[in-house]
Amino acid sequence: MLIMFSSFAKAQEKVIIHINAKFNQSNDWYGLKSLTGVRVFSGYIEDVPELKEKYNVTRVPTIILFYDNKEYKRWEGELDMKVHANLKIVQWDIDHL
Repeated sequence: MLIMFSSFAKAQEKVIIHINAKFNQSNDWYGLKSLTGVRVFSGYIEDVPELKEKYNVTRVPTIILFYDNKEYKRWEGELDMKVHANLKIVQWDIDHL
């Protein structure tokens, strides 16, 4: 389902995709369920290996915000394999597209 998000996305729709690896599942980004005004897709690279190449994922987890089917912003896991994005800042980015 995640790999197909662009076929379901409507013009000027806001979409977040969250890509992680199963071995790092405990570090899924905490804020996904709290986001509003955006469609959220989540998946693991082991389940859909094409994600890594399609979205140029070099670190997990990776969160990408799309607007109108174009990448707007990206947050990537750091050395501790966690995304340190603040929920309020991510929501602000969504709200101000």
